Amino acid sequence: MMIDAIREAIASINEQDVIKISDWRLVERTLQIQERYYVAAEAEQARTVEERGSSLTVYVDSIEGDKRFRGEATITLQPTFSLEECTANIRRAVFAASKSHNPWFGLPEPSALKVALPVSGFEVLSPADRVEVLRAAFYSAAAEFERSARINTLELFIIKEQKRLINSCGVDYSATIWRGYSEFVVEADSPNGPVELFDDIEFSEPDTARLAATIRNRLAQVRDRALARPMPQLQDIPVILRGKEAEEVFSWFFYNSCTEGIYSKASAFELGENVQKASDGEKVVETLDLWAEAVIPGLPLSRAFDADGFPLERTPVIEKGVLKTLIGSVRHADWLGVPRRGAFPLFSVSPGSMSLEAMHTAPYLEPVMFSDFQLDPVTGDFGAEVRLAYYFDGKKVIPVSGGSISGSLGALRASMRRSEETGMEKLSRCPVAIILKGATITGIR
Repeated sequence: MMIDAIREAIASINEQDVIKISDWRLVERTLQIQERYYVAAEAEQARTVEERGSSLTVYVDSIEGDKRFRGEATITLQPTFSLEECTANIRRAVFAASKSHNPWFGLPEPSALKVALPVSGFEVLSPADRVEVLRAAFYSAAAEFERSARINTLELFIIKEQKRLINSCGVDYSATIWRGYSEFVVEADSPNGPVELFDDIEFSEPDTARLAATIRNRLAQVRDRALARPMPQLQDIPVILRGKEAEEVFSWFFYNSCTEGIYSKASAFELGENVQKASDGEKVVETLDLWAEAVIPGLPLSRAFDADGFPLERTPVIEKGVLKTLIGSVRHADWLGVPRRGAFPLFSVSPGSMSLEAMHTAPYLEPVMFSDFQLDPVTGDFGAEVRLAYYFDGKKVIPVSGGSISGSLGALRASMRRSEETGMEKLSRCPVAIILKGATITGIR
């Protein structure tokens, strides 16, 4: 086994070399990957791949005066490496780690896991059935549109990852992780030629209803995109952000509550302060609750332990707009002197008090596809060109295209409203829509 060769190499280095390995962490992975590529409805490419590899991080400690430091370096070790090759590569990593001087932190100690990953529905399907279930979900939804909209290309990836994390302190955790991913281009004919929209989705279950709904929505939107008018100049109407863009707004609160951002001064959030307003004089329209989540069924980033080997469990982060808990890597928690909670990939947000129906009763602009939505993780400034939006003028809904929106969460967060309805995105279970007042809308002159 690779672990035996690595242990032997580490023991040899610590016995013979001047620079010693103080601690180490090893992650072994086996990936079984199925790939399919379709043009229209025809399969063009099929591939199955198996990959194996190990990632080893070595830590080298040093003392300068009364201060203790820890350096680290990470290398990839292939299962084909001999003991000599392992030793040589690890020795180079040790030298690199000795040149790094970060404040000291300890690795996680052995502890019982607090959550378990749910068994994926992919487990009970044969490799052929996994692909067919997903393909059928996408193309059955496309069949509903007949000739008005269609799938141009579609890629499917199904990955089974078997992972083991071991460290020198005695941690030894294993997990089986399923990751599904699809990216696709849908198209429709317009008077000026075909128009296209691109989208992707990640999943850990063969959730055919969710997959079909995703492509159904984009097919309806590309059909509307073909009929869209240039976006007019609009002022003083709210902007409704949905889906991935709504999640990006919530992500700003999540990432600014992490120890890494607080430690590096990239985040302006402070424990005990209301993070929904920029000043004490602001009034928050709707208070926010946010949790760090270890597991959200259906999302492939669900984890029972983080990259350091620290056990995760659902943790309240923001309560009624007030930052209550910092989450993040063990090193940044130690450097800040706060309790270790772990580095979470996922989060959830409490539903709002406004229904989607209520959001759509007064004039609004609702972008549903951008060329490239950008939200600055530090300032909260956002902006993007609009590929498709729905403009409600008070009487009718009009598909529009072109123009852009921009704004800053720093200025708009206190007045933000959330939908009652929630759904899953890539990183969260959160309200499916938010409504912002005060964003800048630039139409086509």
